[in-house]
Amino acid sequence: MGIDLSVSERGGLKPPAPARPPRQIWLLQRKAGKLGAGLGKTSGWVHRATLARNGVKMLAGVSYLEIGARGLKIEHGGARQWLEVDNIVVCAGQESLRDLYPRDFAREKPADAGGPRYHVIGGAALATELDAKRAIREGAELAARL
Repeated sequence: MGIDLSVSERGGLKPPAPARPPRQIWLLQRKAGKLGAGLGKTSGWVHRATLARNGVKMLAGVSYLEIGARGLKIEHGGARQWLEVDNIVVCAGQESLRDLYPRDFAREKPADAGGPRYHVIGGAALATELDAKRAIREGAELAARL
């Protein structure tokens, strides 16, 4: 965020260092509107700014069409496109959504097996008792493993 911990810069702020993420990350949402709109007013903007600063590509109003060897096929704004990704994490909210998984779906496919790997977390894995804390924890733990 550009905070100068040595307080050598005026106001304790310095220009933030440009992020150099090791991979491209996409954050997609089926619902139209601003991503994370339900987050707290005092903290939601910080999360979105952090994601943007780290190069996360964010799209809302997305329809998921297919998961295949090329990655994830989506429709956004009337246009269809393939996101050539090697990991797909589905956190589908209040209803478990498994329509896109191939029949040979393996929860933890080896990285060298070719094609995308699939991960199921949050409401997509267990929507009986929707728990945002659990979904966030599962997402953070999966991200650390990836």
